[in-house]
Amino acid sequence: ASASASADPTAPPPGSVTVTMQDYAGSGCLRGTTMGFSVDPATHAFTFKPGAFRAQAGGTAQPTDFYRSCQVVVQISSPPEFTYAVSAADHSGFAELEPGATGSLTFGPRFIGQAENQSVTHRLTGPYSDGWLYTDIWDVSQQRFKRCDEDAPFLYLHLRLRVDLGASGGAMTNVMEMNSAEGTTVRLTWKRCP
Repeated sequence: ASASASADPTAPPPGSVTVTMQDYAGSGCLRGTTMGFSVDPATHAFTFKPGAFRAQAGGTAQPTDFYRSCQVVVQISSPPEFTYAVSAADHSGFAELEPGATGSLTFGPRFIGQAENQSVTHRLTGPYSDGWLYTDIWDVSQQRFKRCDEDAPFLYLHLRLRVDLGASGGAMTNVMEMNSAEGTTVRLTWKRCP
C-alpha cells in the first residue's frame, strides 16, 4: 500500500507552500509587458507565459532582433525543514524558419550563488513552420537543490531565444517565439533538509 501525498515525509504538507512571481526582465520580456503566471496548488508546478517573447532575423527584422532573453524570478516559500529543486520543465512556442536557418531555445534555472548548471538548449533547423514543444527532465544526480541554510527563497529562471540565418539568405523573416498562449511550465521535486 502506498502512503497518501499528505503523509509523504519528503514533501511539505498541503497548503504550506506558496509560489509567486516576483519579477521579470530582459530584452524578450520588458518590465511592464504582459506576463501570465499560474500555479497548480496540488503540485506547486507553475507556468509563466511571456506576452511577446520573439527572436527574429532576416526580412524586416532589425540586426539586434536575432536574440532575446527573459529572466523570471519566482519566490517559493515553504516550511524550513524542506528544500526543492527544478526536476522538469515544458516549453511551447512557434517557429517559422526557411531552409538553412536555425532557431534555438535555452532554459536554465538557478539559485543565488549557483552557476546555471542545469542549462539545456533545443535547436530547430529550417524549413520549419509549426508549433514546438520541448520537455527537459533532470535526474536526481543533475538536480540542484536550494541550500537548506539559504534564507532567500528566490528561483531564477533564464530563457533565451535565438535565430541564426545560416545559409538561408534571409529573404524572409525567420522567427522563434513564445506568446501569451504558450510558455514554460516548471515542476519541482522536494526533500527534507538533513
